[in-house]
Amino acid sequence: MILKQLEYILYKKGFVRNYYQWICQGESLVESSRVQPNPYRDMVIDALGNNQEHLLNEKSNSVEEEPNDEAKKFIDLLKVAGDPLCEGSKLSVLEMASRIASLKCEFNLQHRCVDEFASLFNDAIPNNNQMGRTFNSTKKVLEGLELPHERIHTCPKGCLLFWKGDAHLDKCRVCGSDRYKKTKKGKLIPSKVLIYFSITPRLQRLYATKNISEDMTWHAKNPRVQNTFAHPSDSEAWKHLDTTFPNFASEPRNVRLGLCTDGFAPHGKFGSQYSCWPVILTPYNLPPSMCMKRPFMFLSLLVPGPKNPKGNLDVYMQPLIEELKQLWEVGAMTYDISSKQNLNLRAAVLWTISDFPTYGMLSGWSTAGKKACPYCMDKSRSFWLEHGGKVSWFDCHRQFLPHDHPFRKNKTSFCKNKVEHGMGPHIMCGEELWQCVKDLPKATDGPEALKKLKNAKKGWFKQSILWELPYWKDLLICYNLDVMHIEKNFFDQLINTVMDVKGSTSDTTSARKDMAKYCKRRQLELENGNQTMPKAPFSPDKAQKKVLCEWVRDLKFPDAYASNLSRCVNLQSCKLYGMKSHDCHVFMERLLPVALKELL
Repeated sequence: MILKQLEYILYKKGFVRNYYQWICQGESLVESSRVQPNPYRDMVIDALGNNQEHLLNEKSNSVEEEPNDEAKKFIDLLKVAGDPLCEGSKLSVLEMASRIASLKCEFNLQHRCVDEFASLFNDAIPNNNQMGRTFNSTKKVLEGLELPHERIHTCPKGCLLFWKGDAHLDKCRVCGSDRYKKTKKGKLIPSKVLIYFSITPRLQRLYATKNISEDMTWHAKNPRVQNTFAHPSDSEAWKHLDTTFPNFASEPRNVRLGLCTDGFAPHGKFGSQYSCWPVILTPYNLPPSMCMKRPFMFLSLLVPGPKNPKGNLDVYMQPLIEELKQLWEVGAMTYDISSKQNLNLRAAVLWTISDFPTYGMLSGWSTAGKKACPYCMDKSRSFWLEHGGKVSWFDCHRQFLPHDHPFRKNKTSFCKNKVEHGMGPHIMCGEELWQCVKDLPKATDGPEALKKLKNAKKGWFKQSILWELPYWKDLLICYNLDVMHIEKNFFDQLINTVMDVKGSTSDTTSARKDMAKYCKRRQLELENGNQTMPKAPFSPDKAQKKVLCEWVRDLKFPDAYASNLSRCVNLQSCKLYGMKSHDCHVFMERLLPVALKELL
């Protein structure tokens, strides 16, 4: 009986997992006749096969015809997905090209570097191979898999796109600038080019990919943990959109997007002074482990430089906004490979993410001057510092505290002899904001209309193009500020002031004079007829600064917790410099209290 049970268990489960041919017990190794799956052939079918099903059918038609261009691309890609790189090679032509392109992107390799490696690989394998000698020849293999993009000529001053009704113009109808410029050889080339990557086919590609399409409904399937914010679907803004538009929410495959943009210097700090502006869309339907990863951050616009587009960012965003309106109002017919069904895919931008200056470019509210606060707006309590020569929002925060908070009656720690009785201003909803901006000029109306509005100094300097989205005024949160940008700027000011770095500290004679006017801090006021500045109690002496710098230099962190902070320490001048945003976050949240506790 026991032997029969053992025999049954061995037959059902085996005695070693995945050990089916008993080669260690004398059984001969027989090669499996089963055809091994080809993931690169599957990749081609995922990308293009939904429209070419008739070509995948083994039964031939009675009447043979030449394939059209799309079908020919599909057939050629299937061929290179199956053709070996050379005789006896395990790699196909498509696999080699895909891996080279992937390595180039992952490690930011230069074209010339890839050319040299491709040439080396070509020499290393037998002569009768199909390996390209340059990166361009490798790219040609992948041409059929590429997603569409459009190059749109723009006015050199950024006030017009030569697009749609203006595509035939040779001069800007707003400022009269030439569309083209001549090279040294006399050839005409466009002065500026906007590169537009359509978002619709990229979203459709997600549903056409087997291992991603199922994850696009993660937000609906995954149970939410109460009082836990682990994903954008846990936010009130997501739930508000679902409640406001139940028809949109009823299809979990509809996509919620986040839009972000910022300036980018492709040549680095030490190259030419050129700044371009990528606009990126991120689908939030995916799980937390995927939705913020690089492959799922879709570049939708590449706004040309060399300078900040400022208020004209809306001009460049016209093609994207038009497509987003189409995705909301009409949708796009999409094949979902996980359910083997077609759906009318719709999408909505949930919010934007940017730093504070870019927030002004996106929203149309000026982020400079006394009205810079986007909450207080016209009711801002900011004031001008006479000696510092800048706007200050000192002690404006107490109005937002609960009415019984002890800070409201504190007359010494904030503005001297001041008790706060007021309440914070009313924060307007989307509909109220729309009433404020609906009659304002747009960036597409030209710079003259915007100039008059800026001179009026009313806070709003344009009507943002985002208001063209039908659902924009119904969103709970339209704009998000990038905390890492703000936190880094704040930390740099804080640490430079604490370490008393000359030229970077905020603790100056002008600041001390303004402080004497508004604050009750006798120990910090200037002495000897405003000539001597007493040492601040929050600033360590030189020996303490050196101890702090040595401590930071010797710090060790777990993997991926923070970067190597020792590279940010200058022991000779006792300075901390060159910290990245995440380093500033870790230092301010975790290290600063520990570092200064024993020194101050």
